[in-house]
Amino acid sequence: MKYLYLLILLLALALVPTGTWSQSNSPQSPVEIKGEAHHYPKFENEFVRVWDVTVPAGDTTLRHIHRNDNVVVVLGEARLRIETLGAAPGESLWKFGEVRFGKATYVHRAMNVGTTPFHNFTIELLKPNAGAPAPSIPKEPIVSTPVFENERVRAFEVTLEPGQSTSMHTHVLSGLAIALTPGQIEVTTQGKNSPDRLDLPLGDLRWRAGAVTHTIKNVGKSRFSAVDVELK
Repeated sequence: MKYLYLLILLLALALVPTGTWSQSNSPQSPVEIKGEAHHYPKFENEFVRVWDVTVPAGDTTLRHIHRNDNVVVVLGEARLRIETLGAAPGESLWKFGEVRFGKATYVHRAMNVGTTPFHNFTIELLKPNAGAPAPSIPKEPIVSTPVFENERVRAFEVTLEPGQSTSMHTHVLSGLAIALTPGQIEVTTQGKNSPDRLDLPLGDLRWRAGAVTHTIKNVGKSRFSAVDVELK
């Protein structure tokens, strides 16, 4: 009888597809971020490259390479398990509207261990904003302090209730504005005769080149929020 069990075991092993065991135990080779199925190009110029990243609940990205410093703007909440080459893996809760910074080149993958899809924009910083004026806090800023700042970038979060306006303020540096909520706004720029009316969807991304003085008014029926990332 024991020989019959042995024969059944050998037949079962023979039916397992070749490479199944080695595939599960071998480390995954890293890919360039542009070859990672969860990352989609959103915007690029000489200073920044932006990826639209979505990781459904229960899904895992490939092991991929970030080759530049980057800013992450979170567009949804989720719990991720991050495995970075050379560091201990760990879980963290990512919150809607959060801004994080990743320094230098690293290889990692992200597993969405939460129950909701994870969505963010990853902004790769390609080179400094050469030729820009020396960084300074904008005159009459929308918020008193940045939500994030280092030697490369700073980020402000703007929140306006329906009918609320900012004061006339100056952005000294080039940057990206990312809508955290859908909304209708009017932007009055110094030197222009009439305001620009914008209907912005969630995740709308706009590039601002150089200094500008303007005011923003929420002309919609719901609260409007955005993150403004200025490059140094």
